[in-house]
Amino acid sequence: MKKSFMLFAAICVLAGGSPAGAQTMSFADAITQLAAACGGDVAKYCKGVELGRGQLKACLDNNSGRLSPRCAQTRDTVYASISRRIQAQRSIGSVCSADIARLCGVYPADGNLVTCLKGVMPSAISPACNQTFTDTGWRTERAQQ
Repeated sequence: MKKSFMLFAAICVLAGGSPAGAQTMSFADAITQLAAACGGDVAKYCKGVELGRGQLKACLDNNSGRLSPRCAQTRDTVYASISRRIQAQRSIGSVCSADIARLCGVYPADGNLVTCLKGVMPSAISPACNQTFTDTGWRTERAQQ
């Protein structure tokens, strides 16, 4: 079952939504939350469904009206947070280009980007770039490694 949710979390990154505000959740947190909230629903409605190619996600989406309230709410929260994280990682170069040039002097794809932005006080970064960098998860996850 744990393997199912690891693959399910990878599938979830393509789900929609992007609430404003707090930091996005890590992929590990997404897996943990989905496993705790949706294990029974997966066993009940998606038994035998292949894990790859988005089939487990599709099964939960197709059964959204029958999911337990806890699973449905967790699924929506996880989908939105992971989508927001992926979008931030894809767009940081464009959102932060002026901040990167001013503070780091590196090309956005440069491996030193994360190190540079982590080393700068958040107040020195534009609000949009600061939020995008926070949403990528790189500020906190890399600090914990």
